[in-house]
Amino acid sequence: MSPFSFVFVQHFGPACGAALLFLAGALLAFPVVKHGSPRLTWLPLILFRMVRRMLGTRPGMTHLWSLIFGFNGTVMLLYMASGVHPGIPAAISILTGYNIAVILLVAAKAEDLDGLAVSPVSGWKPGKWVAGICGLAVLLLELPCFWYSIAMGIRLGQAIVAGQTSYVEGITVRLHAYVLLILPTLLVSAVCEAIAIRGMSGGPAEDRTPGV
Repeated sequence: MSPFSFVFVQHFGPACGAALLFLAGALLAFPVVKHGSPRLTWLPLILFRMVRRMLGTRPGMTHLWSLIFGFNGTVMLLYMASGVHPGIPAAISILTGYNIAVILLVAAKAEDLDGLAVSPVSGWKPGKWVAGICGLAVLLLELPCFWYSIAMGIRLGQAIVAGQTSYVEGITVRLHAYVLLILPTLLVSAVCEAIAIRGMSGGPAEDRTPGV
């Protein structure tokens, strides 16, 4: 079986399940943020502040995409590798949807975001259309990578629980597929996300490339 068939055909069903779990976690964030439960929102906001500190105050393009790629490539690998039991990656999918939704909802409610806002950038800045297209590309690339990574972890856990494979044997074939398919897709997504972030950042109009 080719890596493409292994990932995108054999794991299509579990990936759809991972997407539904992600959506369930995101929906859970709405009442939490609406009713202002700081104990239930502090973790995702702390994680986001940590990432923002890693980006720096005026991140350049290379720094942006390399950090995003390194972070996403590492955490999704860990999510997939957590499949010693199917419940672990499934719980991660719910928690990730919740964390992302909390961050987006808090960002929509606050102007200064208590230090969460994207800092102004210097140098080249893409226009709104370019940033918007790249932002859409991130959604179409990064989320499926996440769902399929979770799906491979869930299916691995199911096979281990059923006694069909050992962890070492199961993770080996998944690592091969991850390196060949998921990582290159995450690299393209990281570049698109870096462009989108620069487009959303504040800054003087003269930083824009003429005609963009």
